[in-house]
Order: sequence, then C-alpha cells, then structure tokens
Amino acid sequence: SKDIGVQMHEELVKVTNELYTVMKTYHMYHTESISAESKLKEAEKQEEKHSGKANDIGSSLLRYGHDERPQRRSSVKKMEKMKEKRQAKYSENKLKCTKARNDYLLNLAATNALVAKYYIHDVSDMIDCCDLGFHASLARTLRTYLSGGV
Repeated sequence: SKDIGVQMHEELVKVTNELYTVMKTYHMYHTESISAESKLKEAEKQEEKHSGKANDIGSSLLRYGHDERPQRRSSVKKMEKMKEKRQAKYSENKLKCTKARNDYLLNLAATNALVAKYYIHDVSDMIDCCDLGFHASLARTLRTYLSGGV
C-alpha cells in the first residue's frame, strides 16, 4: 500500500514536471514570436518611410537629373528582401508558438485530469487501505490483550 502511494505520487510529480517543461518551451517560443513580430513591424515602418522618401527624391530627380536612381532601386530591393526575411521568420516563429501552445494545452488537460484523479480517488483509496490496516492491527491487539486473561 505504501509502495503504491509512492508510485502514484511519483507519477504525479513526473507529469507536473513535464507540464513545467512544456510551459517553459511555450513561453520561450511566444517571446520569440513577439520579438519577430516587432521586428517585422519595424521593417514595415522603415519601408514606408523609405518609399515616402523615394517619392520625394523621385520628383526631385525629374527636376535635377537621374544620378541617384540606381542606388535607390538597390536600397528598395534590400528593404523588400529584409521585409520578406522578417516575414518568413515571423511566420516560422508563429507556427512554432502555436504548436507549443497546443502541446501545452494538451499537457495541461492531462495534468489536471491526473491531479483530479489523484486527489479524488487515489488519496481516498490509500486512506481506506490505511484505515483497514489500522483496524485489523487494533483488533489483533485487543484479541491478544483479551486472550491474556483479564
């Protein structure tokens, strides 16, 4: 009975530790996802600023000449490439975060079920087993005492 109680408790601790590990993983991926999202938004803002400047420069180039135009095209391409890279990174991190969240929710449900089972059924069963052993031991002690000749 004591071994069964220890085994049940070890199983509860094991599942709780697994839940903690999965939760840490989820929080790590969630933080990475938020970071990637902020970097993507920053890249989008830079692109908007750059495209606004490009329009201003484009109108001035029509007035003054076409010397800086190839350089502007390459910087626009670099901006687009950076934005695409950050978009891909954001999508990848968002997918990892979603998978980790789903895993966390499944582990949370399993842990809640095991905790409920442990405290509702297993603990009461162990107490009943201990009570039976106590009553049997008390009965033997009383029989021995009574048979001793009072």
